[in-house]
Amino acid sequence: MPLRFEADLQTDHVLVKPRTTGSDGGVGPTDGPPTICLTPRDWGVSLIIAALCIITASVISAWSLVLLYPLAKRIGLVDLPNDRRKFHTDGVPPIGGLSIFFGLAVASLVVFPIQPVYLWGLAGAALLVIVGALDDRFSCRTSVRFATEITAALLLTLGSGVTLTSLGDLFGFGTISLGPFAVPLTVFAMVGIINAVNMMDGIDGLAGSLVAIALMVLVLLAPTFGPVQLMGLATIAALVPVLIRNLGLFGASRKVFLGDSGSLLLGYILVWSLVEASEPRGTIAPVTALWLVAIPLMDTLRVIGRRLLRGASPFKADDEHLHHILTRLVQNPRQTLIVVLLLSIALTGVGLFGHFSNLDESVIFYAALLTFVCYLALTYLAGRLSRCLNQQSDTGPPTVRGDSKMETMKRYADPLTPVKRPSFP
Repeated sequence: MPLRFEADLQTDHVLVKPRTTGSDGGVGPTDGPPTICLTPRDWGVSLIIAALCIITASVISAWSLVLLYPLAKRIGLVDLPNDRRKFHTDGVPPIGGLSIFFGLAVASLVVFPIQPVYLWGLAGAALLVIVGALDDRFSCRTSVRFATEITAALLLTLGSGVTLTSLGDLFGFGTISLGPFAVPLTVFAMVGIINAVNMMDGIDGLAGSLVAIALMVLVLLAPTFGPVQLMGLATIAALVPVLIRNLGLFGASRKVFLGDSGSLLLGYILVWSLVEASEPRGTIAPVTALWLVAIPLMDTLRVIGRRLLRGASPFKADDEHLHHILTRLVQNPRQTLIVVLLLSIALTGVGLFGHFSNLDESVIFYAALLTFVCYLALTYLAGRLSRCLNQQSDTGPPTVRGDSKMETMKRYADPLTPVKRPSFP
C-alpha cells in the first residue's frame, strides 16, 4: 500500500495520509486522521523533540520509583513470596507500571503535542494502570480485569479511532476486510495481546524486554515521526529505569516488579502501536505484526489450550509457561531470560525478512502457522524433559541458603510461611 505525502504550506509540516488503491487503479484516502510529521529540513528539531521525550520519560519514571517505593511498603503494596512459581525471598513493591505511566503521561502531555483524539487512548491506559494497581494490592476478580481491558480497548477503538479494518491476504485468496466486525475483532485482539504480555511476566525483565524489542522495531520501521512513534520512544525510556531495578542491578533492597499495572499497560501500548503500524493505516501487514509478538502469542495459546484440554480454567495460573519450563531445565532465571529474548529477536527477524523481501502475506502467515506447530512440539518435549529431570533429582525442592532441609520442606508445604532472608558468608 503506497503512502502519499501532502505538504501543508501554512504550517510547514507534512501530512502523511495512507491511501488504498481501488479496483479502477485510482488511489483514495483511508479513514482516520493523518500522521503529522516534520519536513526533512526540520529533522534537527525532530531529534531534539525525541531526545526531550526520552529524557523526560526516563527521569519522571526513575523519580516516581524513588517516591513510590517507601509509600508502597507503607500501604502494603508488595508482592509476597507465597507461591511456588516465585523466586524472590522478600516482599517486592509492584510499582513498575505506575512509574512507567507517569513517565509516559508527562512526556505525552508536555513534551510533544499529542493529538486530542489520542487522549482517549491515554484514558484507557490510565484505567488499566489504576485497576492493575488495585489488583496488585487486593487481588481483583478475573471478571473485573477483563471488563477493564474491554473498556480500555473500546476507548482506544471508538474514541481514538485505532481500528484494524483488514487482516490482509492471509490465505492467498484476497484481502480479508473486517467491515462491521472491525471494532469487535480489534477489541478481541487487544484484550488477547494485553493478556499475553501479562502472562509473560513470570521472571524478572521478561515482559518488559519483549515489549521494548517490539516497540523499538515499530519505531525504526515507521516512515514518519508522529505521536505514536514518540509514544513508543517514551514507553521504552520510561521502562528502562524499571527494568534496571527489576533485574536487581541496584541490589535486592531496591528491587521492584512491573506488577499487573505494568504488564497490562505495556500490553496496551504495544497493541496500540501494532494496530497503528498495520495496514491500511501503517506500513506493515497485520501478519508481519504477528511475528513481533510471536513468543507471547504462541505461549498464551499453548498454555490456554493445555488448560482447556485438562478441564481446568484457562485463567488458572500454573507453571507451564515457556519461561517456567526453561527455568526448570537451566535452573537459572537470568539464563532463561536471555534464551527467550534471543528467540524473540530471531522470530522478529524472520518477520522482518518477509516484510523487506516483499513475500506474499499468505506465505508469511503459513510460515507463522508452521512455526507455531514446531513451537508446540518443542515445548512439549522440553516440558517432558524438565519433569523427568525433576523426578530423577533427589535433592528435593530448591533450598534457601542458611535453611535446613526440614525448613525448606516446611516452606513448600505451607507457602504462606515467611521466607527467611538468605544468609551470606
